[in-house]
Amino acid sequence: MNFYKKVMMLIFVGVMAFAFSACGDQAITETPEETMTQVLTNLEQVKSMKSNITTQSDMTTAGSNSNTSTETQVAAIYNPLNMKIESKSSNNNTVVTYVEETDGIATTYMEYAGQWMKQSSEPDIILESLRMYDTKQNAILFLKNATNWQETDGDDTFSVFQGTLPASVLYEVVEDTKSLQMMGMAGLTKEYYAGVTDATITVSVHKQTHTLMDYTVDLSNTLETLMSNVVSTFSNSEEEAALAKTTVNEYRLIVKCSDVNETKKIEIPKETLDSAVDFERQIESSVIVETPKGENGEDLAVE
Repeated sequence: MNFYKKVMMLIFVGVMAFAFSACGDQAITETPEETMTQVLTNLEQVKSMKSNITTQSDMTTAGSNSNTSTETQVAAIYNPLNMKIESKSSNNNTVVTYVEETDGIATTYMEYAGQWMKQSSEPDIILESLRMYDTKQNAILFLKNATNWQETDGDDTFSVFQGTLPASVLYEVVEDTKSLQMMGMAGLTKEYYAGVTDATITVSVHKQTHTLMDYTVDLSNTLETLMSNVVSTFSNSEEEAALAKTTVNEYRLIVKCSDVNETKKIEIPKETLDSAVDFERQIESSVIVETPKGENGEDLAVE
């Protein structure tokens, strides 16, 4: 009997070892699609984050080359909405924007020509107007629409995946994320996207937490096609269109994420709060209303 028990114990130990080995293999062989699904789930639960957004462009028009970049630092807390957006262009011009929600109303503060202006609305409306800086929602949209994920690189800490943004989804994705707003190419209708080809997205993911570390979207072909279609539409001849043709050597959107769910509240400087002028009231006060005149030049009552 003791011999029988020993044999059964050895068999049990062997089965358990095989089971644990299988579990280990399953974790190692997690598919890229499964990884990205978990990353998306984690993204949707993000309450705050910081991001560094860089747009890099390199274009050639009529033999003349233009190389520009814009870097934007964003700190965002999503509920209640609280943001700081600091954007610096390649010519060192800096624009700072603050957003703060109080009692369900969000107010945006932006400096314009040396004067701080403010405008208030519902948080969703404000956030939509700043959509190109909403890393959370933009990343969700990119990842949801990307296909054919492949692991391409990594180390013990992170994995790198590359996916495809099919041409069929680029109109919705690019317009909704405002990815080309820096190039003046936001708000185009769908027909201008005729002829675009698939774009690529590269994503770095933290292995242990399945959180998004950074992503890069290559929209070089998309931008070139849009610019070509716009020029063709408004040119008077093929020769004129050819002269204005732009080759986009590079257009990439690079986003690095940090301080996920650990971002501290952004305090708006007191001088900004004190000096800010209400944008809508400023417009209203600048409108000159002429009083209607009668036949003899007298003022007429306005109901």
